[in-house]
Amino acid sequence: MLDVLEAQQARRLYHTMDQAGLSVSQLWWHYFSLGGDTDEFEIEAYLHQALHLSSLDRLMLQHACYELTNDWTG
Repeated sequence: MLDVLEAQQARRLYHTMDQAGLSVSQLWWHYFSLGGDTDEFEIEAYLHQALHLSSLDRLMLQHACYELTNDWTG
């Protein structure tokens, strides 16, 4: 079970992706290109608050989402 902070992070990330029209595949691919090693299925489970991820993986996912939603490539 996720702790309160992790659940909030998952909800915010899911909401941001939904608002931007990003798929889990898009997020996962960018996260993977940044060096993430969690698979797409696990990312999907995390977004639905069914799987715990390390704080580093959560940070990398947030960063990947930020880059994708802000068209930042640098």
